[in-house]
Amino acid sequence: MNDETRYGNDLQVLVVGGGIAGLTCAGLLEQRGFSPDIVEKTNRYGGLGYALGLWPAGSNILKGLGAYEAFQAHADPMHTYTLLSDSGKKLHSYDLSGLAVEYGKPHLIWRPRLIDVLGETVTDENIRMGTTVTDIDQHDDVVDVTFTDGTEGTYDLVVGADGIHSTVREQVFGDVSLTYQGMTSWAFWVDEELLDRGVIKEHWGDGRFAGLYPTDDGLACFLAVAAPEGMPDPVAERKGRIRERFEDMGGFIPDVLDEMETTDAEDIWHDDFYDLKMDEWTNDRVVLIGDAAHAPLPTAGVGASMAMESAAVLAGELTRTDSTYLEQALDHYVTRRRDRVDEVQQKSRQIGTFALFDHSLLTGIRDQIVKFYSQDRMEEYYRGFLSSEI
Repeated sequence: MNDETRYGNDLQVLVVGGGIAGLTCAGLLEQRGFSPDIVEKTNRYGGLGYALGLWPAGSNILKGLGAYEAFQAHADPMHTYTLLSDSGKKLHSYDLSGLAVEYGKPHLIWRPRLIDVLGETVTDENIRMGTTVTDIDQHDDVVDVTFTDGTEGTYDLVVGADGIHSTVREQVFGDVSLTYQGMTSWAFWVDEELLDRGVIKEHWGDGRFAGLYPTDDGLACFLAVAAPEGMPDPVAERKGRIRERFEDMGGFIPDVLDEMETTDAEDIWHDDFYDLKMDEWTNDRVVLIGDAAHAPLPTAGVGASMAMESAAVLAGELTRTDSTYLEQALDHYVTRRRDRVDEVQQKSRQIGTFALFDHSLLTGIRDQIVKFYSQDRMEEYYRGFLSSEI
């Protein structure tokens, strides 16, 4: 037992995972006088990732970190969202400027740029790259941790921010199953001649989906198809498989497929659509944030924002507690986040199903619904997310 009570920023905190959630949490803690340790399993930050959307609920946290201007220097505001049919016919185009006036501009940014911005809010000496945890041993009042480099540490709290395939979650919460959502996907960069600055374009096809997302670093293309779980995707056959599934689509797809031929197949990112919904995010002195706890599908476009929100709520709760009453602070974190996270996860599943109907009759009905889904209804849909407290 440790009889010493540590207050506020004297708490010893370990953040496992130096991605969006982990760096946000660590940066906010440092701002409040904490000195958290951060471990990140990759040896160095590189170019992993494509475009991601950041809604005001996420980007406003950067204002509190003093990093909003640096973010804006690399982010593209979104002002128009255009939906196309399988054939390329425009179904509807939505103006996002009204929501931006009310709540702030939504942005698109290349993931490594956001990581760089968040990394500047954390002291370099507090981050250990190429390191993660191998053992987590909880006691009544502390957590003993063993790292992959053989070192050990003792902490008041361990924050698992190490993504959807979290090592912390596996070690502390056991075997938690991910849920396959019936989709597989690819992403790659395409020529900026196709870029329409500030405009997101998406094909909602028949069992397939395509989107173009402009960032300051280039134009990202994202493709997805309905597929059984575990369908093989050998690199040598990847381009052929994509072309087979998309070559009869209209709109921007012919240009995208031509662009794909200039890309090395191994540079085309591939992954299946899984999400994660857990009943518990805390276990004594271990807490999960971001995709380690609540991974929505990318169809909602809010995963980064939700991760940053959870990091901010947890950091705020930790500033108002001590080592004796840490459990209450973690309970407050869960209470403040649970309903909002559950709602967003449900919507991400609904959108994924709606966008990739794998049935021609249902696709036709959906397209008619989208045609008559008004600007006001779109704004009302997003206003619930943008106006909710975090």
